[in-house]
Amino acid sequence: MNRGAGLGLGRRGTGWLVIALLVSLVVGLGVGTVLAGGSIHLPRLFRGGSGSSGVEVATSDSVRSVGSCGYAVGEPLVGGPSVELVELGREGPVWVEGAVYPRPDYEGDPWTQWGQGLALPDGRFLSAIGDHRGPDGNSFIYEYDPDSGTLATLGDVLSYLEHEPGAWGYGKVHGHIVAGPCGEVYLSTYWGTNRDLRFSDTYRGDVLLRLDPDRRTIAALGVPVQRHGVPSLTGWPEGGLLYGEAIDPLLEADDIDQGPFFAYDVVREELVFEGPHHPHEGFRNVMVDARGRAYYSIGGGELAVYDPQDNQLRTHPHRMPGAWLRASTSPLPDGRVVGVTRDPDTFFVLYPSGEIEALGSPPAYTTSVALHPGGDRFFYVPEAHGDTWQLGGPLTSVDIDTGEQSVIVELNPLVEAGLGLRLGGTYNIVTAPSGDALYIGMNAGPLGSDDGFGEVVLLVVHLP
Repeated sequence: MNRGAGLGLGRRGTGWLVIALLVSLVVGLGVGTVLAGGSIHLPRLFRGGSGSSGVEVATSDSVRSVGSCGYAVGEPLVGGPSVELVELGREGPVWVEGAVYPRPDYEGDPWTQWGQGLALPDGRFLSAIGDHRGPDGNSFIYEYDPDSGTLATLGDVLSYLEHEPGAWGYGKVHGHIVAGPCGEVYLSTYWGTNRDLRFSDTYRGDVLLRLDPDRRTIAALGVPVQRHGVPSLTGWPEGGLLYGEAIDPLLEADDIDQGPFFAYDVVREELVFEGPHHPHEGFRNVMVDARGRAYYSIGGGELAVYDPQDNQLRTHPHRMPGAWLRASTSPLPDGRVVGVTRDPDTFFVLYPSGEIEALGSPPAYTTSVALHPGGDRFFYVPEAHGDTWQLGGPLTSVDIDTGEQSVIVELNPLVEAGLGLRLGGTYNIVTAPSGDALYIGMNAGPLGSDDGFGEVVLLVVHLP
């Protein structure tokens, strides 16, 4: 059995918290009912999940300023191999560096990257790759330091979790790596495959982890929704909340996408909301606006909205221009949020008023969009699932006011010449806080392959 903190949680004191007992009438309401006008009314109930308190928090405490940073430090990062990025080429004022992620020499199924990383305020970039396996599946966490130009392994997930050989593992980090309110960051595991998935004493579902990038420690926070995976994770740092979608692996194996939306309080270290176990569409993104409200797809272009002020879900009155939400940015300075849909692939803007406006289309499947700090444009690379090399791997900029698109640089020719790999696509494009660079994690495959999987590369695109 690997060393680690296991799945138990420590609790910090929260003296500011006002708690009211949940009356038996509310207990009997169950998972909620759909009201006239499309609202989904849910009892303010902390239901299920690790650390569930079974009590109701007063509305005045649902949105608060995080005032405590006294979380448990966790265990030291085990570290691992590192590589230095090399220059791959220049196109005018734009120049590109890159390297293949260092990884163990065993075969993945295949080695891949599916989740979006996080740029820290000092410019360091955190990301993860995984072996895509089920039993004994493992994922690895990395830090790119722009000062040294080095991509270094921070540690592997199994080193910090209770795990017995042969039990199901954690072959992906599929959701976003999310900033916390006190400089810490959060991520969730995800199974590599759910084919013949088996729960056990050491695998009860996917696990939340807290990483302290300055103290170089990591702590396991337990399973937020028992016997479920977490394919999408995002957050609201100002409110100290993580938002995720949890999916039932046994139903998904039968092509039934069902599970709850959840909210997790990082200060209290417990689940504070778990919605009804109903169908979502996509299970791939939770969009968060400037007020901390969380939006996720429920099919046919509709969005469910969780409002932390009253701890309730409602159906958003405006539809997206596509069937389901695939990716979104953080809020712009003026409160707008940019998203992209599937079926069809369409960019859109969510306004603070709640209205939604289409903003043109990418040429192919797009899974990650990165906002420039100035709030005037965002970036993406189309055709994420193995075939962006066929388009040249075009890094594209979009003007948010006009929708005008322009290709900044074609990345595939540079990677083929410099690293001997063919780009498959990205689920991970992030802008540096300074706005002068983009960090892009790309799945890649050998030259001549039909698709771009098997290795993962980090590209740093320096902007003028």
